[in-house]
Amino acid sequence: MTLPLTEDQRMLQDAAQRFLAERHPSSAARDAALRPLGARLALWGEIAEQGWPALLAPAAAGGLGLGLREAWIVAEAAGRHLLSLPLTANMVVLPTLCEAGIDGVAAQWARTMMDGGAYFADAALRPDGSAFFEGAGEGVPALGVRNLGPRTLRLERYAPVPGAAGLDPTMPVAQTTRPELLDGIDLPVEAGTWRRLRTRLCLLRSAELLGAASAALDIAAAYARERRQFDRAIGANQAIKHRLADDWMALDDARLAGMAAASALDAGAASADRDSLYVPLLAVEGGRRAAQNAIQVHGAMGVTWECDAHLYLKRVLRLSASLHAEASCSELLERIWEGGDGGEVVRPTMPP
Repeated sequence: MTLPLTEDQRMLQDAAQRFLAERHPSSAARDAALRPLGARLALWGEIAEQGWPALLAPAAAGGLGLGLREAWIVAEAAGRHLLSLPLTANMVVLPTLCEAGIDGVAAQWARTMMDGGAYFADAALRPDGSAFFEGAGEGVPALGVRNLGPRTLRLERYAPVPGAAGLDPTMPVAQTTRPELLDGIDLPVEAGTWRRLRTRLCLLRSAELLGAASAALDIAAAYARERRQFDRAIGANQAIKHRLADDWMALDDARLAGMAAASALDAGAASADRDSLYVPLLAVEGGRRAAQNAIQVHGAMGVTWECDAHLYLKRVLRLSASLHAEASCSELLERIWEGGDGGEVVRPTMPP
C-alpha cells in the first residue's frame, strides 16, 4: 500500500521541517522547563503564523479547514524536533472551541490561540479530582474536556501551574491534586464530537511519537556509518544493520497505518474507527524498539546526557505511556479482533 503525499502536503512537510530545525533545535528542547513565558509565547506566536494550531479548525471560523493527513505531517515534525509546546493537544481541541460560534468565551479562547496570543496546557483530568498538565508553566492556563453526554462537552480552564522536567525533560509538565478551576463552559456539540476529538488526539500523539522515534533511528544510523571498530564502520556488522533495517520497517508500517487511518477519517469511511485502532498499537511497539535500539547502537555514549539519543527515548516513552494508559496492547488487539464495534479510542491520560 502506498499513500503518496500531494504537492501541497510535501510543501507543508518541508516547511515544518525547516521551521522547526531552525527555531527549535535540540538545545531548545533540553532547557524546555527553564524557558521563560515570553520565549514560549514568542515561539507559539511564530507557530500560529504558520497556521498549525488552526489546521483542523473550519475555514468559516478562521481556521485552515484541512484534514488529519496534514495534521499528521505537522505532528510528526513536532515529534522529530522534540517541540516543547503542546501543539497537538491545542490543534485537536481548537475545532471544538470553534463550534461555540463567533461569540462567547470559548470563541475568544479559540481566536487567541489562532492569533498566537496564548496556548493551553493539556489537562488530563482524573477521577480523584487531580490533574496532570502537559505543557505546564507560569502564565499558561490548562484546558480540560469532559464528556457530559452524546451532545454536550464541558470545557474547564484551570489556573497556571509551574512546569517541571518529568520523565521527558523536553516537555514541562505538572501534577496537582487540587487544580484551581477558573471557569467552565457547557458546550452543545454534534453527536460524535467527543469520539472524534479523542480519536484525533490518539492519532496525532502517535504521529508525534513516530517523529521522535524516526529521529532516534536517523542518529543511530548516522553513528553506525561513522563509528569504526577493527578498521570498518560498525554499521557493516549484520547484527547492527539488520536491527536498524527492522526498526525502519516497523516505523514505516506504523506511519502507513496512521496515514491510512487519517485518510479514512477525513473521508468519513465506515472503516475509520477500526483503522484508528492499529495506529497506537504499531506506533508504540515500533517506536519504543527503535528508540531503545538507538541507545544500544551508541554504546556507552548513548546513556550520557550529552548524546541526544536519550531525549528521543524519553519522549517516546512518555507518549507511549500516554497512549496506553487506558488501552494496552492486548486491549487494542481485542478491539481489533471484535471489529472495532463500540470500542472508542480512549483519550490518553498523562502519567506523572
